[in-house]
Amino acid sequence: MESLLTAYPPAAWAALLGTGILIGLLAGLLGVGGGIVAVPILLEIFEFQGVAEPQAVPLAVGTAQASILIASITAAAAHWRAGSIDRELVRAWLPALMAGAIVGLAVSPFAPTRVLTTLFAVVAAALALKMAAGDRLIIGQSEPKGLLSQVSPALVGGLAAAVGVGGGTLSTPVLTLFSFSIKRAIGAGALFNLIIAAPATLVFLQMDNDVPGRPADALGDVAVFCVATLSLPALFVAPVAARWSARAPVSLLRRLFALCLAVIAVRLLLR
Repeated sequence: MESLLTAYPPAAWAALLGTGILIGLLAGLLGVGGGIVAVPILLEIFEFQGVAEPQAVPLAVGTAQASILIASITAAAAHWRAGSIDRELVRAWLPALMAGAIVGLAVSPFAPTRVLTTLFAVVAAALALKMAAGDRLIIGQSEPKGLLSQVSPALVGGLAAAVGVGGGTLSTPVLTLFSFSIKRAIGAGALFNLIIAAPATLVFLQMDNDVPGRPADALGDVAVFCVATLSLPALFVAPVAARWSARAPVSLLRRLFALCLAVIAVRLLLR
């Protein structure tokens, strides 16, 4: 146990705790998973420990997904209590979202990382412009019916799972394209984070168990102590942020979401 605790320097613990606070804030306030925040920090920490990049990248993504999973439990529960989760919407999106996530998890090990991150950055930038434009930029007053209604959740689940971010990062702006209330979309996004992160975490727990040269706390591609350190502050912050979200002005939430997507896009393009 002592060797595990001393495996990370104090600066790493401080960075993880600070990142956990931000994950909880994003999960509760905007329904965003926070993986885009956690992964770069985790990469820096693992590379400082001497973990080679080919092993550090899946380890960082898997650890971030496990942290999103835990943070999303309290965030989704808080949004559920606040009445901001649209149950009909969740039922309509759930099958295609999960199918897309499974496909994304299966494809991501074989797709070039740069291609995936660039694609996600372009999509995030476009959705940031949509959020900034508000109701002036919509596709329709409601989602398509029939099989076409499954296209959006399938694409959201696939791209989010492949890149390693929460489903709410994409689902919220996509839903607002069809005139959904942003508060309903944020509440659903908090639950979608949980739905995508659960199978993703299970997959990463089974990967690379026999690969040498990784941290002592690595279980598959999940660094357990890092998950605990990221999740502890997020568990407390996410419910408080979710209550803020339920009371916040719609215009403020829209601007914050647009800013978040723009930062994500820039960060990925510069990576």
